[in-house]
Amino acid sequence: MNANVVAMLAVLLWTAAPTAVHDEGVLESDQTSVAARGEIAVRGKEFEEEETYTLRLLGALNEYDLGSVKSDGEGRFHLDILIPADVRPAEYQIVAIAADGDVGARLDVTVSAAVRAGAEAAAEHADEHDEMADMDEHGATAEEITIERDRSGIGWAVIGLLIGAAGGLGIGLGRRRAA
Repeated sequence: MNANVVAMLAVLLWTAAPTAVHDEGVLESDQTSVAARGEIAVRGKEFEEEETYTLRLLGALNEYDLGSVKSDGEGRFHLDILIPADVRPAEYQIVAIAADGDVGARLDVTVSAAVRAGAEAAAEHADEHDEMADMDEHGATAEEITIERDRSGIGWAVIGLLIGAAGGLGIGLGRRRAA
């Protein structure tokens, strides 16, 4: 056999072979959504006994580390997970990843915008206002912008011709339908 064919067969057999060493665990929660900066109570069951799992929040564009948890002697755990403040509202999955990189379980969750306390929101708004007031020549300002409009006689003539042509076409089509 050709060496390339043997190499291709070896790659195909290696990629087709099952790679999961861990049993599929189950992540559960009574909550289906949580706000950023909020907590979600998660239960794990049917995991490998006495094994540590890294928890991650996976989105379409972002990934956040949520810490780790160790299953008990029956492959169970319970954990209150704090969702980071900088998580943008979207659909995510909480994923339990074993030490060898195998995904043990997934849980779909919707993250909404963070709820801010009144004083904190007011302070943040004041900071944003100060930043906007301090913008340099490259940033946006609140100065009035003057836009000059220049219409020469030829420009007005072209506009008049276009309006006349459109009107004439409309009248011609109207008479044609009436006939």
